[in-house]
Amino acid sequence: MSRQRLRLGVLAVAALVLSGPSVAPTAALTPRPVGTSVYEQTVRTVRTVQGIPAADEDPGFAKRRQEAQAKGLIDADGRVPGSQRLGIRAWPHDDTGYRIQPRDLAFLGLTRQQVGWWRHYQAPLGTTPKQFKDMSSSLSRALCSACERPQDYDVRLQGSWAFFFSGRHKNFPTERDLAGQPLAQERFRQWMGSTPPSERPARRPFESLYKLGALDENGRPVGPSDGDFQISSDVMVAKARQKWDELRDAGKLTDEDIRKGFIHQKYSFVNRTAVREAFPDLEKWATMWEERLGRPVSPSLFPSSGPPDKSQVGTGVSTHFRNSDWVVTVSSKR
Repeated sequence: MSRQRLRLGVLAVAALVLSGPSVAPTAALTPRPVGTSVYEQTVRTVRTVQGIPAADEDPGFAKRRQEAQAKGLIDADGRVPGSQRLGIRAWPHDDTGYRIQPRDLAFLGLTRQQVGWWRHYQAPLGTTPKQFKDMSSSLSRALCSACERPQDYDVRLQGSWAFFFSGRHKNFPTERDLAGQPLAQERFRQWMGSTPPSERPARRPFESLYKLGALDENGRPVGPSDGDFQISSDVMVAKARQKWDELRDAGKLTDEDIRKGFIHQKYSFVNRTAVREAFPDLEKWATMWEERLGRPVSPSLFPSSGPPDKSQVGTGVSTHFRNSDWVVTVSSKR
C-alpha cells in the first residue's frame, strides 16, 4: 500500500458516512475482514485455466456485448466510441454494454453535469474542469527539467476516473463477495435492489467499492479511486535509471526494490523509488493534488513507447497506447 493511501486511510471511515447513501446504523457492527480483496477473491474462485474472469464467459454478458458492439455503443476494446480530437464521446457503458443508469449516478454521487464533463474530456470523474486544468498545468512544471520538447514526454489518464468503469480484471461485486460486511451488503441492496445479475454491470463503476463501504484484504475500508497518470518518456527513464544505479551502489535500495527490479516485471512501470528520488517535484505535485482532490494521485513512468501490449495475455487488460486514450495536454517548458 502506498504512502499516499495510508495517509488517506485515516479519513476513510468518516468519509464513508458522508459520501455513501444513507444507511441506518447497526448496533455493535463488527464486519468480518475479508481475507482477500473483492477482485482477488472472485478471480481465485472462478478463474478459468485461461486466466479470464468468469464474467467474460457468461453467455448473457457475451450476448450483451455483441449487441452493444453491433449498435455501436462500445468499440472492440469495450470503450464507448468518441474522439478526444472532436471533444465528445458516448454515454458511459462497460465493456459488456451495460449502460449507466440514473440510480447508478445517484448511488455513486455523480451528477449529469459531471458525466458531461467526462464525455467532453473536460474533467475526469472526481474533478472539475478548473481543477483538471490547474492539475495539468502544474504537472508541466513538475516533469523533469530535461524534458524541453513536447515529444520528450507523453501523458495519458488511466483507470476508472478516465473510463468510468474499471477493466476486465475488476468484476462488479456480488452479495457473496460482500459476505461478512453488513454495511456494504445493505448499501448494495439499496443500490441494486432486486435487479437480477444479468442486468447488473459486469465491471466496477468509478468508486463503487468506496461508496459501498467495502473492506480490502486487510479489513480496512476501501478508499477513493486513484487518479492514474501514465507518463511515457525515454528522457525521464534515463534519468531514473541513473538515480537507480546511484541508490543501488550506495546500498540505499530496499530488498523489495531489488526484487522487483528497475522495470516492474508484471506492470512494466519504472521502479517507484527511483522515480520518486529522481523527480522530487513530481512527488510533491502528486501529494499536493492528492490533498486537494481527496484521492490518491498515482503517476507511473514508462519508456516513450508506452506500456507493452498485453491484450493477449491473462485477462487481456492492457494500457498500451490506443487512439481512444485520454491524452493530457502538458505545455512544454520555456
